[in-house]
Amino acid sequence: MADEKGAPAKKSGGADEKEAPVKKSGGGMVGIIITVVIALVSAGAGMGAYKFLLAPRLAGDKEKPKVEEKPSDAIPATAMTFDFPEAQTAVANSDPNAPTSVLIYSVSMVCENEETKVLVEKNKQWFVAMLVDVHRGRTREELDDPAVQKSIREQAMEEANSLLRRFLAKPNPEIKVIQVLHTKFTVYVL
Repeated sequence: MADEKGAPAKKSGGADEKEAPVKKSGGGMVGIIITVVIALVSAGAGMGAYKFLLAPRLAGDKEKPKVEEKPSDAIPATAMTFDFPEAQTAVANSDPNAPTSVLIYSVSMVCENEETKVLVEKNKQWFVAMLVDVHRGRTREELDDPAVQKSIREQAMEEANSLLRRFLAKPNPEIKVIQVLHTKFTVYVL
């Protein structure tokens, strides 16, 4: 292509036009500095958290002397057992056509000390009546469940301690029943 004077036409964007100089980016060095600063701050925060939060907790466990604790269910050397006579109660039937059943049980109470055993023995009829109430009115399904048997023993222990508190003129924390045991627990179908 030629222009009007016969000179060849210049191509746009050709080599004769001045090209804009390419500007070098100075952000590469700034990016590296920012990355290093972030890494240092993170490492410092982690070391500070360890020193002020984690290390004192770990050191606190080491400094405490380990005291051997007596298990809460430990039976003291002064404990004495009082055995109640065998008793029975009717089992509640959920089905009126089912045969009648009877629960035959025997209970022993572990007393904290001899003074407690003497008090239980002196007021034996109160404890026998309480044990009858605790065992009465249960269904066969309930009595077959070990969790229910355990709850009966726990309830009997709570009520025995309640009776003991009623018998005392002034409160004495050493007078208590520490465990109730079933030495016999059988359901008979008649």
